[in-house]
Amino acid sequence: MSDTVSASSLVSTEADHAHTLAMLGRAFPEGVSEADYRPLLAVLYPYFSDRNLADVVSRFTGRAYGLVLNDVYGVQSTKLTADAVASIHARLVVAGLDAWSKED
Repeated sequence: MSDTVSASSLVSTEADHAHTLAMLGRAFPEGVSEADYRPLLAVLYPYFSDRNLADVVSRFTGRAYGLVLNDVYGVQSTKLTADAVASIHARLVVAGLDAWSKED
């Protein structure tokens, strides 16, 4: 058995993020507005690696992966209002965030 990891095993697919994409679809049936985009990154940040967060948000929003990854890198230094973050968190809770966060 080898300790080597192949590049293909590091590539995520839409199926890998199916539950997350479904939750986002319930929370944002009309899509993510510009005003909600950075607060969404901030709320999801603790649950993902930077690249996985960029991948799933890119798939959901249709934004280019590289641009989303750059936004992910900057979200922790961006000043967001507590109300904006709380509003997105509440939407995600209604959409199943608690159950989703306990999935394997």
